[in-house]
Amino acid sequence: MTQALYIQVAEHIREQIASGEYPTGSQIPTEHELANMLHVSRPTVRQALDTLAREGRLIRIKGSGTFVAEPKLLHESTSFVTGYREESRKKHCIVRTKIICNQAERPDPRVAQQLHLKAGELITRLTRIRHLENVNNNAPVVYTTVYVPCRLFPDMSSIDFTDASFYEALDSRKLSVCHASRRLEVVMPPAEAAAGLGMNSLEPAVFITSLGYTENGQIIEYSESYYPASRSSFHIEVRH
Repeated sequence: MTQALYIQVAEHIREQIASGEYPTGSQIPTEHELANMLHVSRPTVRQALDTLAREGRLIRIKGSGTFVAEPKLLHESTSFVTGYREESRKKHCIVRTKIICNQAERPDPRVAQQLHLKAGELITRLTRIRHLENVNNNAPVVYTTVYVPCRLFPDMSSIDFTDASFYEALDSRKLSVCHASRRLEVVMPPAEAAAGLGMNSLEPAVFITSLGYTENGQIIEYSESYYPASRSSFHIEVRH
């Protein structure tokens, strides 16, 4: 079956973006110009551009024009158990971390339930904002909080995780995470996460919660992470 004309136009523009003919941040021709260049109607061009804008490849600004968007950052940690630092190493990127909080405290009921804590147990809460050096103008890529029972990792709050790896610290204490259960949804982030990520008040975030388990099934950590939806994509691999 022949593809709809607007799909063909959208694919043509995708190829021009991929080839560098329309580089990131550049303004592409107007609807009228594209219609004349491609010998199609303006409604067809408009439908193609709307499709590419929904994909995050273009940004349409009323009164200014249509621009090539910054490519979304692909996150692959949704497909395997690893820390963000290790994922960055595989991509030959340098991750930078800002510590917001690393302290022992009483958990709220939500966290206590996730970690199956007994009454009166304390947790350590580690909140970090992370970006990749020289990627997307050093814009923050994730606002993440991990909660760990103090009885399992009593000295966690004394470690400077600015450069240290959380998962390597677990490994060194024979608390390696061997299995994770994750949930992904799109939400409006809380104010502190939105501010930390440099998002406006109307921008949604991809919210991922994760429970990490040892090989024998013990819950080690519960985490909540916010990623700017406009700057993020995720690789999810399923094996039979």
